[in-house]
Amino acid sequence: MSWSDFWKSVRNILRALRNGEFLLRIRADKYYMHIMYLFLLMWVTILLSLQVDKTLAKAGDNQAAIDQLRIHYAEREAALVKLHSASAAEARLKQLGVDLSLPQEPATVIKSK
Repeated sequence: MSWSDFWKSVRNILRALRNGEFLLRIRADKYYMHIMYLFLLMWVTILLSLQVDKTLAKAGDNQAAIDQLRIHYAEREAALVKLHSASAAEARLKQLGVDLSLPQEPATVIKSK
């Protein structure tokens, strides 16, 4: 095979590609259904991959939001515990100008008959 034959073949292949005849020249019409099946299979694979990536990104965002809410909840719980302590109640009453204080002796229980 000489170089002129090689370049003639290359030109012939390029011309067939340009005209859309390449698949017909290599008799790919016999495998049309197989080619369509592979195309569909690749398309579905790409689509599923994108959906999985989107789902994982959403799960990561949700996990970050959950972590932030846990921190917020812990801060609120600590603030509520602090508000319910006796010393905090007494300090708050003094802030409001009320002259109440914590009892010095325990409460007495009154029994009814």
